[in-house]
Amino acid sequence: MNFIKKCPLFFLLLTTGILFSLIGIGGIRNVYAGQEYDPLKAPVLSVMFTAMKDGIYPWQIFSGENAQTMAAGGPAKGEPEGGRGVLPEEEKQDNVKENLSAPTQKDGIFSKTLGDVMSGVEEGAKKAEEEASKLERLAPLRESTHEEYINHISADIYGDAGIIRAAEYEFDQVDESYFDDAMFIGDSRTVGLRDYTDLSEHADFFCETSLTIYQVLEEDFEGMGTVRDAIAKKNYGKIYIMVGINELGRGTTENFMEEYTKTVDALRELAPEAKIFIQGIMRVAKEKDSKDAIFNNSNINARNNAIATLADNKHIFYIDVNEAVCDEEGNLNSEYTFDKIHLLGAYNSLWKEFLLSHGVAGKDKTGK
Repeated sequence: MNFIKKCPLFFLLLTTGILFSLIGIGGIRNVYAGQEYDPLKAPVLSVMFTAMKDGIYPWQIFSGENAQTMAAGGPAKGEPEGGRGVLPEEEKQDNVKENLSAPTQKDGIFSKTLGDVMSGVEEGAKKAEEEASKLERLAPLRESTHEEYINHISADIYGDAGIIRAAEYEFDQVDESYFDDAMFIGDSRTVGLRDYTDLSEHADFFCETSLTIYQVLEEDFEGMGTVRDAIAKKNYGKIYIMVGINELGRGTTENFMEEYTKTVDALRELAPEAKIFIQGIMRVAKEKDSKDAIFNNSNINARNNAIATLADNKHIFYIDVNEAVCDEEGNLNSEYTFDKIHLLGAYNSLWKEFLLSHGVAGKDKTGK
């Protein structure tokens, strides 16, 4: 006892070594039968550690007698001695792998083997990690008031939490081929992007003047059918949405957000593999902003704050082209617009360049 008190660490190492050696000896003819072991080169306890690298753990000595004994070439329970014979070493190892991945029958009940269990654990851990990394949708801080509604004020009921969180994602620079499997949905502003850039040579555009979020899924786009029809016929990898300017002054932030959420969720269901890009509503020029009670940047910002909360930075991403087309005060640059709302043809290239710098791509930066 005095020795144990004086040298507790040595005693712990000694007893642990003895325990591991006993486990190695006990498993040599059981779960460790397929392990290479040379008693002249390594202690018997090393078998336990090499087996753990292959996913074979000490407690399996007591839990898988039938399967492991069969893998080692010995008789299973209820089988006469010598009934199976001794297998060559290569065949032993093949049988070990085979039995670890195939179900065994014991007492008339099928039970999962180590391979099944480990596979299930890995899959479950992967799903849990994915769910944990997925951003939850933020709830509104309050409701719109009646005064805000009757005065056509889009209440900022979400704040900028969604904007800030969405901005944490690091986007990739991509090339034009990135848009070969892209769909663009939008109003007259997106019509400008289609007509004044070469993106239409790569992507499909479902856009028209005065389009709103309430029409996105069911509108019949001339010569192209509906968005639903198009997604059923083609595997789109990216879907871009830019609507919202025409909805200002209609209903409340809640009404708009409810319909926007339904549309995004429907697109996710229709094209589960596609990345959805929610584009912030483009603002208006200062002259428009200061004189219009409805089509102003305060209302636009409130609704952008709302839709940004839908981004999970995994399947749904929020990007804001206002970063590329607005002046220092946050208004649409007056030099870039002919009517204080739409971009002049040549300045749609700024929008295109913004999109090229905000891709979600694979190793080749094309997303394919």
